[in-house]
Amino acid sequence: MKSQLTISLLVSDRRDTLKRCLDSIVPLLNAVDSELIIVFTGKDPETLEIARQYTSNIIPFTWCDDFAKARNAGLEEANGEWFLYLDDDEWFEDTTEIIRFFKSGEYREYETATYIQRNYDDWEGRSYNDAQVGRMCRLTPEIRFVSPIHEGLYPFEDPRKTIQSYVHHYGYVESGSASEGRKKFERNTALLRKVYEENPTAHICMQLAQEYRYVDEEEIAIEYCREGLRLAEKEERIHIHEMWMQVHLPVMLSSIGKKEEAVEAGEKLLLSSRLLEVGQAHIYSILSTLCWDLQRCQEGIRYVRKFHKTMRYLERHPEKAERQTGGSVTYTTAWEHAMPAYVAGVFFAAELKDPKQMKEILSWMPWDREKLVSKHYEQLDKLKVGDEEQRKEVLDGYSRLQTNNPYVSLQKAFHAEEKHLPAKAEKYYTVCAGNCPSGFMHQIVQMAGRNGFSLTPLLEHTSPETWRAYVNTLAEHMEAPDMPAFLEKLYPLMTDYPIYAGWLEQSLLEKLLSQGMTETEKLLELLKRYCGSVRREADTLYREDILAIQDYYALPSRYKFVFVAEKVLDALGSGRYEECIRLLRKAIHTYPQMSGAISCLSDYMEEKLKEPPRQVSEEFMVLGNQVKQVLNGLVANGQWGEAYGVAEQLLTLLPGDLEVLKMKQEIMRHMS
Repeated sequence: MKSQLTISLLVSDRRDTLKRCLDSIVPLLNAVDSELIIVFTGKDPETLEIARQYTSNIIPFTWCDDFAKARNAGLEEANGEWFLYLDDDEWFEDTTEIIRFFKSGEYREYETATYIQRNYDDWEGRSYNDAQVGRMCRLTPEIRFVSPIHEGLYPFEDPRKTIQSYVHHYGYVESGSASEGRKKFERNTALLRKVYEENPTAHICMQLAQEYRYVDEEEIAIEYCREGLRLAEKEERIHIHEMWMQVHLPVMLSSIGKKEEAVEAGEKLLLSSRLLEVGQAHIYSILSTLCWDLQRCQEGIRYVRKFHKTMRYLERHPEKAERQTGGSVTYTTAWEHAMPAYVAGVFFAAELKDPKQMKEILSWMPWDREKLVSKHYEQLDKLKVGDEEQRKEVLDGYSRLQTNNPYVSLQKAFHAEEKHLPAKAEKYYTVCAGNCPSGFMHQIVQMAGRNGFSLTPLLEHTSPETWRAYVNTLAEHMEAPDMPAFLEKLYPLMTDYPIYAGWLEQSLLEKLLSQGMTETEKLLELLKRYCGSVRREADTLYREDILAIQDYYALPSRYKFVFVAEKVLDALGSGRYEECIRLLRKAIHTYPQMSGAISCLSDYMEEKLKEPPRQVSEEFMVLGNQVKQVLNGLVANGQWGEAYGVAEQLLTLLPGDLEVLKMKQEIMRHMS
């Protein structure tokens, strides 16, 4: 029985990814009448054993530095109507769309199909590039793999289906030493140059250009790119490799500083009938940003308009948008070029003092595709700096946009605020506060402070880590004289979030305290406020028995500092300056951030210790003796707690009185 699909896999000795790769195609094998063929080029028996768990159709192949020959060994054994291949260091995220393609019978309408290869730049998977790869086709007698490296299926005919299923691929992440990377480059280029010498083609030129570009040898890559484009003109069809070279030639010229030459190359390509609309969009965007670098504003804004017109055309002709792919050059990647072009456009218009065009280009931006636009918010914000008239025009432009984009909503709030429309300003403030754009929290917080807007819409979507990072950054950049008024404005707006309010207060107070002050009274006032804020937080978040162990290892350092600072304040009130100094020495090691305040307090204590003993007035002596009688009565009755408190107070009246000091020691012995 003929299968619908043959899945072919080239397997070396990569045990770490093979099982993951094979597991990812199990749903496809289950759902579609299909066969799995493994071409085994390795030597590791354990890898071979993993492969045997999934299929008995394993073809041993002796490696000969030719990927096409190895692939063709599997192709020759294929028995399916269609053929799909992948590598053993790749795995599908989800094969549902491919399954649907076959189960629905849609595959009968096409000759070929592409899926996405997601190439990661780091092991964490944060950065990647997607490329549509032509790895699925109807099996015909003519089909074969060509090229010993970076091999591909040929002929790859239309009509072609674009499938959004993707494989994860970490093969391009740097691993090993630089010498190993160079060795791989030299192996690849040696194979490619040999093929090029025997039969120079545009496809081989593209592969050589990619190899040299990968090792930053751009000049050689450019020459192969130019040669490849000359050879491509002789081909009847426009292939993927030609699109790639068309788009990357001006990019590579720009990367080595030849921006004028890059513009010339792009303009020449735009005159070619072989440049498809997707390629045109890419080049218009590239030329837009190059014109900004060269300060050619009129020329640049013309390219921005042509880019926009081309993208609208592709929106109206989705069949062309889908079919025109050049590996990493696709309609999707053209959208990724949209914001650089549009951002350049609004700055061109600003330079030309043309607010009408500036507002028009703002309206073209894909605001609802936040992933595309968010990285440009900071740059767009510069439009509002310097020229007050331009700032008003920019805000007016944003106010007309029909979108709930959070950055735009923030600009609408500013516009309403300036127009003295508080209800409207608060409406847009609430939208942007609920989805705060990265890097714009301070603007939102400032707006809340100016207008008395509740910070709840912002804080209910803000993690503790994010808020803590924000208040720390705020304290670093805010001028000390502005802090008290800022804090007084915001504190009432945070009633639902007392811990967050406390962190804001503490962060600003730490900044003030760390600078030190000449006015000791002011410093002590701030320190008492800081201690009170931290103590309230600690009492809210921690059990009493934990806080009783003041050196408990898991308590934050600022808590431990406050526990010491409270003792300092108590000792200071009783005139125990030597004890204060001892405690301050401990505090500076506990929380070095407060070294400024600690230094000022230490100086104050040292000065106090240098003062001559205070002469006690007759009135104080009389009062002191009266209190002594009360103290003696408490001691006689064994009321040690009350006696201790009276003794402490008495020492403030009669500092250094030996009788009182002796009585205090006696009291403490009974209390221990």
